[in-house]
Amino acid sequence: MNRGTLISIFILSICAALLAFFTPTNASGVSVSLSDGAGTADAGSGGQVEIAASWTSSGFYATGTEIALSITPATSSTIVDCAAPSDSFGAESSGAFGSFTSSSAAFTLTESVATGTSGSLCLSFGLTTTTATNYTIRVLATSSTTEFTTTDFGAALYYVLGGNEVRVTAEIPSSISFSIRNSDDSANTNVCELGILSLSEVSYCSYRLRIATNASSGFTATLQPDGPFDIEGIETMTSITNDAAFSAGTEAYGIALFIGATTGGRDGSTGFFSQPAIEAGSSVDPSLTFDVDATPLDFTTAATVLSYGGSFNPEPPPSTETTSLVVHGAAIGAGTTAGTYTQTITYRVTGSF
Repeated sequence: MNRGTLISIFILSICAALLAFFTPTNASGVSVSLSDGAGTADAGSGGQVEIAASWTSSGFYATGTEIALSITPATSSTIVDCAAPSDSFGAESSGAFGSFTSSSAAFTLTESVATGTSGSLCLSFGLTTTTATNYTIRVLATSSTTEFTTTDFGAALYYVLGGNEVRVTAEIPSSISFSIRNSDDSANTNVCELGILSLSEVSYCSYRLRIATNASSGFTATLQPDGPFDIEGIETMTSITNDAAFSAGTEAYGIALFIGATTGGRDGSTGFFSQPAIEAGSSVDPSLTFDVDATPLDFTTAATVLSYGGSFNPEPPPSTETTSLVVHGAAIGAGTTAGTYTQTITYRVTGSF
């Protein structure tokens, strides 16, 4: 090889190196978005699905460029074209898929794509139908000529069966409590003393019902006398007429006043415990209207006196607003038999959980 030939080869090598050095190269991560047949990327329910991957080219894609799409984990069936096969990337190009597997597919351009072209490619494949899974769909487009090199890459997730969801749970133990309290709600009590009765006045005694529950449908409270107000079954005091008034000198016994808690019930719209308990009225028993005082206690079956349709949370004691007041009254006439009169009232509170 003569000296002239060597010089020519050397010059050509330098030119080739300079050409490679000055060839524009563009490698760019692109933002990939996914959309299934329902137009979402996080509602997959498994089975066969069509998913379109979309992005915008960061450089020029030459004719013959191969765009590779891969899926991890592998699908449950070989990837195929969508019902309407992808035949272009953007409006001004054309191409077709080929070389399908269960985890990849390649789209080959038969026309070039300009820089900044927004396009999408659609694939159909089978997904798991029993397990929450997040599928990664990757895009890799490499276009290289003697004048430039463009490499676009990116990935996005498709969520199946709630693979991107977390269910937060908590359990609240059910609770219900009940106590009979004195009239100012400062202590528990089990007595209501009317004292020594006289012709000149009506005697009263009172106590409160403190009820708390987190039952979703609230509670119902009943009372049940063990019998009439009497002297050990020997002599019975006359019962007050329902909704009548007590009068000094006229024999009568019963509940003189019943006032349900004025607040403490949960308001479902606000969450505040601001609602009153409901006193039983004529809709429960026309003969026992506890919401219209007074009420006789001459029965021996359980009668509903109070209720609320949601959770009920009284304030810490003492509280006269979140507890219910019961007042017993008695009056005697000139012929009322002397002796010690007694009656036991049993209250029961039932939660509706």
